[in-house]
Amino acid sequence: MDYGIIGERIKQERLDRGLTQEVLAEKANISASFLGQIERGERKLSLVTLIEIAKVLGASLDYLVSDFSPRENPELDELIYLLRYHSPQEIRMMTDISKTVFKYCDVK
Repeated sequence: MDYGIIGERIKQERLDRGLTQEVLAEKANISASFLGQIERGERKLSLVTLIEIAKVLGASLDYLVSDFSPRENPELDELIYLLRYHSPQEIRMMTDISKTVFKYCDVK
């Protein structure tokens, strides 16, 4: 496992979501200095910490640890991240709104 690549991908995911190291670290229950060391590839992280970071970022473990797994659809990843902390009712409402928008877009 290449911890340098893992760190780079964690940093890129964090930046893509507009999170500071402090915010991600707090949500993942680690210190900001430890997160900085992870992002720079200076420190190894446990599987538990990696899972926690992935959950906060809404990123797949496969993407974070694989040497060959590019993000297939960053826009879809962003939507999943945005919906992550909403209630089932809010997610249902957004699904219904999306269906309506898609119907409108399909009209020719």
